[in-house]
Amino acid sequence: MLNLSRLHLLHELSVLGTISAVAEAVRLTRPAVSQQLAQLEEELETVLIERSGRGVQLTPAGRRLVARATGLFEMVADIESEVAAANVEVSGEVRMSAFGSLASSVVPVAISRLLEQHPQLNVIFTELEPSEGLRAAAAKQTDLAIVDDLVSAEALASALEFHPLCVDHFDAVVSSKHKLAGRKSIALSDLAHERWALNQSAATYHTFLLNACYAGGFTPKVTTSSRNTAVTLEMVRTGCAVAVLPRLALRQAEKDPDFSVIPIDPVLNRRVFIALPRGTAKRPAIAAVLDALTLAAEPSE
Repeated sequence: MLNLSRLHLLHELSVLGTISAVAEAVRLTRPAVSQQLAQLEEELETVLIERSGRGVQLTPAGRRLVARATGLFEMVADIESEVAAANVEVSGEVRMSAFGSLASSVVPVAISRLLEQHPQLNVIFTELEPSEGLRAAAAKQTDLAIVDDLVSAEALASALEFHPLCVDHFDAVVSSKHKLAGRKSIALSDLAHERWALNQSAATYHTFLLNACYAGGFTPKVTTSSRNTAVTLEMVRTGCAVAVLPRLALRQAEKDPDFSVIPIDPVLNRRVFIALPRGTAKRPAIAAVLDALTLAAEPSE
């Protein structure tokens, strides 16, 4: 009989790409994973994996097996969801990830609501960039990952389903004493001669803004790079730099008289989604988190 646990390891390998990554994801040793995969090949009398340089890749037979197994795992998830739905009380543990601007705005509001409405539910949060969150969700290292459309999800689409969350606009933010402060809107090129604060470690966000600047006819002069939005905003507050940030990350700055948040024309935006393993959205705990995130992402009055 086909061993589902070993088949799951093969599926994880197709997503994560290395046996080491699979071992870390399922909390086994690397030799244990290799042994289980070898046993799966013996059971099926088929070569499923072949070495490629220092790594491994699935053979055509391995890829076909994973493709067939995707539907099987969806069926298992549906069964688990139906069993979980029999429990009236929303409880258990849900692991969630999100990138910076959502982590500092939507996520805390959602978790606060969940703690109040479902005290038996334990939400574990980890900040991950969209590309990391996608891989974590596909490998079931996280139950929900908030991601955006600046990163391609095509390679993992068979393992995931996506729920639209919101559209996030990018705004310019300058010191209230800056010459552009108070403008109703600006073109990105109006910032061409400014000193910029731009997080260069967030690859997709950095590339997106650079391309927008190139399209506007200039290369931004980046003098500050920080993963921490609070550092970026302090550089703006003191007049050391200007920044272009997601509107969701500027909810507090919009209320602060030290800042001027200015819409960019033409509009720069991105679509934000919740990615989760296929077939898991029906679970009561997952459904509760989806609802809380949707409410938290609604525009504030």
